Amino acid sequence: MANKNAAHDTRQQRPEEAGTIVYFVRHTDVHNPDDILYGRLPRFGLSALGRQQADVTASVLAEEPVDVFFTSPQLRARQTLKVIAAAHPDAPIHTSSLLAEVVTGWQGRPHSDLEGIGFNFYDNPLHPADEGLDDLWVRIRKFVGRVRRGYPGNNVVALTHGDIVHLARAGFRGLPIEIASIRLPHPYPGKGSLTRFTFSGDLDATYPLSVEYYDPNGDDPAWSGGWVNMEILPADD
Repeated sequence: MANKNAAHDTRQQRPEEAGTIVYFVRHTDVHNPDDILYGRLPRFGLSALGRQQADVTASVLAEEPVDVFFTSPQLRARQTLKVIAAAHPDAPIHTSSLLAEVVTGWQGRPHSDLEGIGFNFYDNPLHPADEGLDDLWVRIRKFVGRVRRGYPGNNVVALTHGDIVHLARAGFRGLPIEIASIRLPHPYPGKGSLTRFTFSGDLDATYPLSVEYYDPNGDDPAWSGGWVNMEILPADD
């Protein structure tokens, strides 16, 4: 189960030495009766199942020290955050566009349309403004850089979306920024899952000290029983 120990509370260190712990949390299940890629479309909130999943995720984070919350502006993310932040009433909440859903011209189309491209809209853009994986990685790096500089020694929760979480987990583990890094055999972030990145206080160090994953709403016992360390590949020097 989740634990609340010194290894995951850096605040006992001096601010100039302390690192930052960032939890990337995926929003929970969404009411989507037409089974479309909702993307950044408005009014896609949580389903009844999603609210139940958010309660489970909240019970995990209730055992973790949290200093500040950030959320994607999408409704489903904000609704999930409202549930999980209740156990930390003194922690401020901020909205960040860096955590927003992917920009894609495929939004609004039924998922059946995406089957023909293997759900890989990154390599099959419909509009010039569509984001690629490199664009997402820039956003992720910018967000993490800002919170590491702004919240040394703090624990930060970032409520965001599946591909954002998955790419963060891949990139900060040293995997290449490409579609294979967010496909099998790498487990896709479950709804309401948490990925915990423990960064050192050295702001020049890109990679975290550890990456841990926990999917408390999932069915796979490999990931649903508690925090699991994931391998970080050695950096090329």
